[in-house]
Amino acid sequence: MGDNLMFIQDMEWLLRVVVAALCGMAIGYERAIQRKSAGIRTHIVVATAAALFMIISKYGFYDILRTQGVDLDPSRVAAQIVSGISFLGAGAILVRKEQISGLTTAAGIWATAAIGTAIGAGMYFVGVSLTLFIVLIQFVFHDDTLLNKFILQVHVHMQIEAENRPDIQQIITQCLEQNDVNSINMRIISITKDVIAIQIDGVTRNNYNQNEVMIGMEKTAGIISVKTISNSK
Repeated sequence: MGDNLMFIQDMEWLLRVVVAALCGMAIGYERAIQRKSAGIRTHIVVATAAALFMIISKYGFYDILRTQGVDLDPSRVAAQIVSGISFLGAGAILVRKEQISGLTTAAGIWATAAIGTAIGAGMYFVGVSLTLFIVLIQFVFHDDTLLNKFILQVHVHMQIEAENRPDIQQIITQCLEQNDVNSINMRIISITKDVIAIQIDGVTRNNYNQNEVMIGMEKTAGIISVKTISNSK
């Protein structure tokens, strides 16, 4: 009888790990089709490891607890999952030429660990429901099509190198206004006899096409180069 109960308990724990793996696979699938480095395999490993850690945290010390005077906190391992998974998430975040990528993937890894922990604790409904919610959010909001219906305007941040001539700021302003960029603020970063570098901050419509603006400005007489920059505020 005791062996049967132990077998049933082992199967229950194994089921939790398998369900966690399926949830991790669902979240990783969306990342995989977006060609992200942390795809299905990474999310499955994170979810199953988190579930196993939680099972160990809850049930792995029963034999020690039988010892008189021994008192353990089953939440300690779970707490270490939260801080430990942050290192893996940080590795997914990349910064190239002032452009940040990988934030969604890092957040997904963090959420996958939370789901694995929940399922490892036996909270099937919460873990599976959160998996479906995260997958839905990632698919629906990935290309910002739906978000653009609610966002009325976006901010523009550029750095322009141009010929140092008296009318260059007026030329830049006219070019930006022709591309529906308003509330323009210019700040001179550097200036030489021949070249002036200007930082541009402005506001434009929600369907603003940054590439079209940059191409149009580079074709403007007097402008040498145009590049986007991150908001310093």
